[in-house]
Amino acid sequence: MNTIFNLSLKSAAREPFLLFWSILLPIGGMLILGSLVGNIDYSIRITTGMMAMGILFYSFTTTVFSLLSQRRRGVYQLLKVTPMPLSRYVISVSGAWTLVSMICAMLVLFVGTAFFHLDLRILNVIKMGIICMLGAIGYIFLSFFVSGLCKTDAQTSIVSNLITMPLLLGSDAFYSLDATPAWVKTIVLVNPYQWLLNGLRSGLLGNNRDWLISVMVLSAFLGISLFLAVKSLKVVEN
Repeated sequence: MNTIFNLSLKSAAREPFLLFWSILLPIGGMLILGSLVGNIDYSIRITTGMMAMGILFYSFTTTVFSLLSQRRRGVYQLLKVTPMPLSRYVISVSGAWTLVSMICAMLVLFVGTAFFHLDLRILNVIKMGIICMLGAIGYIFLSFFVSGLCKTDAQTSIVSNLITMPLLLGSDAFYSLDATPAWVKTIVLVNPYQWLLNGLRSGLLGNNRDWLISVMVLSAFLGISLFLAVKSLKVVEN
């Protein structure tokens, strides 16, 4: 398992999507938008929004393509003739990808904290790290399911965009939704990306009640994603 974990980390470090979509774009967008608005409340919104965006783009979009590539190379079929169970392989690669997602998010947080002079405490960092971990694992498991539905890169691109764009636009990552119609606010309540945002913000601001609610919702999302991932992997094993 350690070998697979380390190889997955090295592979992620060489991934061009990681550098741009999960590090450069979130940090650059955060600094530009935060500077233009120049408001402390928006600084918190854009910092946590870009953290969540980096997690989504890596732990879901990037891993969907990685998993599709593995399926097409017959990695899962080769595992059948090795002593390593498929479950241990999934745990290894998922653990590596989760760690990478959390590192990307923390880079955005520390840059935003330094640039916007945010009040960041160790306990708050731990709380935000827990939220990042739950969100990343949930999206990674979801990527196992989605990669099983797609056969080509074009299909993967279309499906991943159909999932990520509504998640992003149907949240208050970059703008307030206070003036939106009631039906929009209802949809937001079932948006797992919004709960990732809520958890990061409440963790940063020290709001324990909202943070605990976010932890419970993201745990439920993780459970659903795990169920879908298991269903997808059972098809591979058969």
